[in-house]
Amino acid sequence: MECPKCGFVLIDDRWICENCGAEIQMVPDFELELENSINEVLLNVADEIDPRRNEEVSPKIDKKKPKAMKTAPKKKGGKWFRYLIIALCGIVFLAAGIPLSFTVYRNNSAAYQLSQARIYEESGDFGNALLHIAKADALRPNDAEIRLLWAAYCFSNADFDKAAAILLEMIGSPRYTWAEKDICYDNIIIIWHLMEKFQEINDLLLASRDEDLIAEYHYYLARQISFSEESGEFTGSLLLALNSEAEGKIYYTLDGTEPTRESRLYTAPILLEVGETSVAAVFENRYGILSDVTMQRYVIETKKPDPPFVPLSSGRYIEQVEIIATASDDCEIYFTADGSNPTAESELYEGPMVMALGNTVYHFVAINAEGICSDVVAREFEFRFNSDVTLEMAVANVFSAQLRRGRIVDMEGKAADADGFYDYVIDSLIEITDKGLFYKIYEHYYEPGGEPQITGHIFAASVYTGEAAHLVYNDYGVLEAIML
Repeated sequence: MECPKCGFVLIDDRWICENCGAEIQMVPDFELELENSINEVLLNVADEIDPRRNEEVSPKIDKKKPKAMKTAPKKKGGKWFRYLIIALCGIVFLAAGIPLSFTVYRNNSAAYQLSQARIYEESGDFGNALLHIAKADALRPNDAEIRLLWAAYCFSNADFDKAAAILLEMIGSPRYTWAEKDICYDNIIIIWHLMEKFQEINDLLLASRDEDLIAEYHYYLARQISFSEESGEFTGSLLLALNSEAEGKIYYTLDGTEPTRESRLYTAPILLEVGETSVAAVFENRYGILSDVTMQRYVIETKKPDPPFVPLSSGRYIEQVEIIATASDDCEIYFTADGSNPTAESELYEGPMVMALGNTVYHFVAINAEGICSDVVAREFEFRFNSDVTLEMAVANVFSAQLRRGRIVDMEGKAADADGFYDYVIDSLIEITDKGLFYKIYEHYYEPGGEPQITGHIFAASVYTGEAAHLVYNDYGVLEAIML
């Protein structure tokens, strides 16, 4: 058969010309030759019924007019002739109507178009398969089977965008069941993966809100990360963990700026210390898709360590006792004995101390590894030994001995060989072997306008007699008293 429009030879009686696309009319046109043949047959039949119909009849004038007009007699066989004509016409129109009806059926049957599409599919001719499936969809819109097959043909014909568009339309339509939509999701993810449209897959899954679907394809997702702690105020320090629901990388900043792939890579919990910190983080999945940025703000306040524990109460003492102070294991204790507040530069407490004679105000503080100080603990002790030799008498006797030796020039302690002056301060009691108890007295030297300095000389005064002595270490490291 040839195409009536372009003359292209058709194969397998196809109804669409592969050359020009014209639709082939399966019902043959009612040609003139056929019409002439039918007329000839009808005339022959008529002649057999009434042979006289072809004779030429010349009208004759009857001069003798009858009294009345007579009707012409009916021709023999005329009635049957009309019936025959009608029957033959019916046969002709019936013969033409059967293929016409078949063509109408084919053009208006979704089932026929679907079957033709599958025939072309089996032969690998997806071009014609697409033509038929498109007609089937027009005849039966919103049919899930036809739509899914149409998308499959587009995919096989490498028209990925059209296939994805069909599936997306089905996903967004309320006319399809969730089971049918699940098939759409599966197919569109396959298509977009081949097209490397990973951002589109991520957006599609996030928009679906179907947790089962998200769980199945979680590795395509780039969801916002979660923080182990929400924004807020904390005391001391905070160990902050960043968590993601999928395999990938986390980048973060600590200054509130938006993180990028050039920012810090998260590998372990972040230690936040005293102050205000804005933490911003972003997740990157295995396909290089970045999530939205998550940001939290933390205010870390100073946590003071517990103050030192000093069990000895302030007060007056007549016997020398030890001063003990304790603190938590992560702290060290510093103290002063001059009434000032201690710092990390003050004297380190390393164990029990002997109470100093006289009135002494001690201040203790605990400082942790971060350098944070506790509250200060103060203790004031007045230690008076029960003796007739008072503290003042003991100090005066040392001044007198130094004056006699020429170290000072007056009882104010003016140095004999320098511009400064000496002072003598009672520290504690000390027992000297074979000589009894003494007041232990340290020598201090003052430069004009300067701070006092301990000279290293240690003096003493007997608590019994008040006699002054110079304390020195013997070869065994033991203090001995040399009376002055």
